[in-house]
Amino acid sequence: MSLLARFIAANRRLSQATEDRFPAAFKRHLHTLYKHKVADLLNGRPGQIVLDIGAGKDCPFLPFTKEPQGHLIIAVDNSAEQLCSNLLLERKIVADAAVRGLPFRESSIDLIVSQSVVEHLRDNAVFFENCARILRPGGLLIHTFPCKFAPFALINQLLPNKLTRRLLALFQPQWQEDCGFPAFYDRCYFSAVRALLEHNGFENAQFIFRYYQSIYFDFFFPLYTLMSAYDLLLSILQIRNLACAILVTAERPADGVTYRQSMVGATTAACARENMGPPTSSTPPNSGRLRCPDI
Repeated sequence: MSLLARFIAANRRLSQATEDRFPAAFKRHLHTLYKHKVADLLNGRPGQIVLDIGAGKDCPFLPFTKEPQGHLIIAVDNSAEQLCSNLLLERKIVADAAVRGLPFRESSIDLIVSQSVVEHLRDNAVFFENCARILRPGGLLIHTFPCKFAPFALINQLLPNKLTRRLLALFQPQWQEDCGFPAFYDRCYFSAVRALLEHNGFENAQFIFRYYQSIYFDFFFPLYTLMSAYDLLLSILQIRNLACAILVTAERPADGVTYRQSMVGATTAACARENMGPPTSSTPPNSGRLRCPDI
């Protein structure tokens, strides 16, 4: 073992000993909550049609689903190579979830889920619009993702992706396979996501926040200590726009209003606020071809 490797290992042990003292609620991982939440929803009602956005190589909620064969679970990713590596799901579509024209009929999906995908999408306004269009009335979305203003995310946005991947390989080699993909963090913070949900007519939005991100810096104990103090302060003050990660659940209204009607209504209201006339067409946002996000 090299001198640097021994140095990092010693710092990581100190960081781990400190983490062990933190409350469980503070350091709970949203990925764990996510996979159990999705599985609970699937276990509660058979025969659901589910889109796993950015499915890539894995389907984390599947092992906790009692009868997965009783649902139609479709993996969506922009990487055919990643989808080919996913041996858990049979139905796979290569598509870009953040481009208008996602190839599913309006009001055809019961549940749309994703884990660590939203931050990799270039246009989350379009993504949430797509979710609203294809979810059936009463359908749900569940997404968990890291947030734009977390220190590690700010570093990721500032550095070239090639350098980011090298730093991961050096300081966090265990995350090399799952992290390091290009990330844009478009609207990836609480108030922006809440606004997207409201704009697209979603109801009953629920947010769970994580503030503990200092684990990214456990390779150098003084930095880990500083970051932990920052995380604890944000957690105590509940500054939600500075959370490091979010788990969001929201429901498309079950009142029978179609996506098309809701978008026309929203546009009419916006025009009225600007003292403009009503829209001249009820045509929804364009449909087109697509490609898809990576995680």
